[in-house]
Amino acid sequence: MLNYTKVKRRIAVGATPGVKFLAVISRNGVVTQEQLITRISGASALAEGDVLACLRQLQIEIASATMNGQTVELDQLGNFTPYVLASAKDTLEEVDASTIKRTRVNFVPNKLFKTKLKNSGYEYRDPAPTGLQ
Repeated sequence: MLNYTKVKRRIAVGATPGVKFLAVISRNGVVTQEQLITRISGASALAEGDVLACLRQLQIEIASATMNGQTVELDQLGNFTPYVLASAKDTLEEVDASTIKRTRVNFVPNKLFKTKLKNSGYEYRDPAPTGLQ
């Protein structure tokens, strides 16, 4: 179940700019690697050390593959694909490594994961108070 809350935003573009209200995901914190290890170990026959070794190697392999220009496809999640942001030039000869501004990895969820997200449902949650009361 995804939690959402309501926020007020000033919208500057579109047919009807102005102050609008919209739903945004109410994030529930971060799941750390240690918490993942405990969850996976509890749901499987693997010891925590085995899960830790597997997760570390998975991270190393994803990083290595994407740094070699390969897309990594995970059946239950989707694809991690490397790409670059580069300056456009008028001629082919002007394009070289110096025209590359940034390298990124894009995650694209696959159909299975998108379906799970779509069917997870939504529940309103009052926002947590911010600042000192």
